[in-house]
Amino acid sequence: MYDQLHAWVGGAVERGIASGEFTDCDVAALSTLVLALCDGLGIRLMLDDPRVDLATAQATIWRAIAPMLGIAPSVPQL
Repeated sequence: MYDQLHAWVGGAVERGIASGEFTDCDVAALSTLVLALCDGLGIRLMLDDPRVDLATAQATIWRAIAPMLGIAPSVPQL
């Protein structure tokens, strides 16, 4: 399952690089980082840790990966 998740994240990053949205980076390392952050923060969300809500988790992940992708460190509002 992790191989599929890693490939999915990596594919999204590779498409972003190809389209010029993201800076070229180590896609495998970034994919591993994204999955590790999602795992760690996801467990805290599932356990209802009062210090971590969804917005905090999203912002934490975004701030960690934004420099590698060459994008703004704030989560875009959809």
